[in-house]
Amino acid sequence: MDENLYKLNLDYLIVAQSLIYSESEQKAMFCLGLTTEAVSLLRKMPLEQLKSLARSDCLTFVPRFNAHKWSKFLDVQKTEDPDALAARTVELLTLLSSHSPES
Repeated sequence: MDENLYKLNLDYLIVAQSLIYSESEQKAMFCLGLTTEAVSLLRKMPLEQLKSLARSDCLTFVPRFNAHKWSKFLDVQKTEDPDALAARTVELLTLLSSHSPES
C-alpha cells in the first residue's frame, strides 16, 4: 500500500465527512461529487472504517480536474520544504473542492 495514496484517500474522506457533519451535505455532494448514498454511508462511518477504506489500492474518489489550478500547483520548486508542499496540497484540495473553474 502506497502511504501517499492512503493519506490522500483519508484526507478526502475526512473532509467529506466534516462537510456532512457540519450540515453542508449539499456542498459535499456538489463540490466533492458525492451521491446521497455516499453521504448516508459517510455520516455513519467511524474513523476506523474511514482508515480501512482509505487503505484501498486505488483512489476512493474521482478528482475533478481544473487545468489552471493543477498547473499552478505543479509549478512548485523542487527545493520547496515538505511543510510548504503540504500547505500547497491543502490549498489545492480546498480550491478544487470549493470553486468553479477559472477561465
